[in-house]
Amino acid sequence: MPIVAALTAFRAETATLQGFIAKAFTQDAAGAYLLTPPERSFVVDSTFLRIFIAWEGFLEQAFVSYLLGHPSSAGKVAVRHATPVSEQHARDILIGTQKFVDWANPEIVRRLAKLYLTNGEPIEPVISAIQADLFDLKTVRNAAAHLTSTTGKPLDALASRRLGHVCTNIAVSDFVLSPDPTPGTGGSILDSYIEILDAGADNIANWA
Repeated sequence: MPIVAALTAFRAETATLQGFIAKAFTQDAAGAYLLTPPERSFVVDSTFLRIFIAWEGFLEQAFVSYLLGHPSSAGKVAVRHATPVSEQHARDILIGTQKFVDWANPEIVRRLAKLYLTNGEPIEPVISAIQADLFDLKTVRNAAAHLTSTTGKPLDALASRRLGHVCTNIAVSDFVLSPDPTPGTGGSILDSYIEILDAGADNIANWA
């Protein structure tokens, strides 16, 4: 798959998933929500997981595309240290002797980029620039996937830092739908995270 197609697929999936959240907050003529709070929370948590999975899928496809010698949308070709013969071979090279690649870990993604692409370009510089945000996203992902004391405390710490006040036992949905207090944002925490992922994907795909 060409990298531009991977970017288009990622953006389409993200837009569809954002639509699910909007539907979850549909109200009737009297202004009452059609879904209960637990149902809305479930939709938000599930949607966040799907958005994160879409990002991981884009990263994997970006690696595969550049390892196969496909150009960026701007026509630039990465200098490779491996020359796989097929998409599956490229995926096998990335996995190596492991069972899978932890695409949620930006440090692992950066190491893979440096290993197989000269200077890690175009993937490593982009991941490096947003690494802190990606670790925050992983914290939210972990809490959405399996909320326990070991995932809830990091989420509380993240929410407290991002929202500027102490948060205790905060739900994933409550956190990501909170208004982002960062100056110049204007949307929710989730909106900001999606913008970061979209800009990262755009920079990887439109490398010039």
